[in-house]
Amino acid sequence: MFNPKNIHCLALNYKGVGENAEKPLYFIKSTNTLCFNGSLVNYPQNSSKLWTEVELGIVVSKDCSDIEESDAEKYIDGYIVCGDITCENILNRDHHLGFSKSRKNFCPVSTKIVKLTRSELFNLELTTMINGKVTQKGSIREMLFDPYKSLSYVSSITELNQGDIILTGTPAGVDNNTIYVGDKVSHRIEKIGEVSFEVCTWV
Repeated sequence: MFNPKNIHCLALNYKGVGENAEKPLYFIKSTNTLCFNGSLVNYPQNSSKLWTEVELGIVVSKDCSDIEESDAEKYIDGYIVCGDITCENILNRDHHLGFSKSRKNFCPVSTKIVKLTRSELFNLELTTMINGKVTQKGSIREMLFDPYKSLSYVSSITELNQGDIILTGTPAGVDNNTIYVGDKVSHRIEKIGEVSFEVCTWV
């Protein structure tokens, strides 16, 4: 199982998502968000909306910082499937990326680390299914910062540690991914795997 010191995240890293700025948005999810296949995700109390996103996860192979894009592959242990779950920011009082994304089990991940070459990686499809219906579909080729550039970029912001996970953003279609109590969700990436979870009432 994984024991990352940090879960690093990029947003707005796919064509057709958000503002398509020059660089993706960077933030960190708490490590208590990490969970695995078959987990239960509590629908937060007093929140009126919950949604999920499929993301390619990079597992960092060794401590590093300020890595050149051309050397990034040396620091990638492999890839996993990740979900990035978000709840509505209640009353808009707290920063969205902290309040809304760092709840327990808000980062379900697959457990098998899969090694892929550059050519194997870039045309893979990402899919979200809710209750057996496809609600989101995209391709890694639509990324603005590919996995190598993503690792290089994050390593220029902060030191990466062995075992850290980098979530690389989600493709278009997340507007279809609102989830409710009782929903069963599956995130899949070709050749890499799947992670599933179920939404439950607060316990």
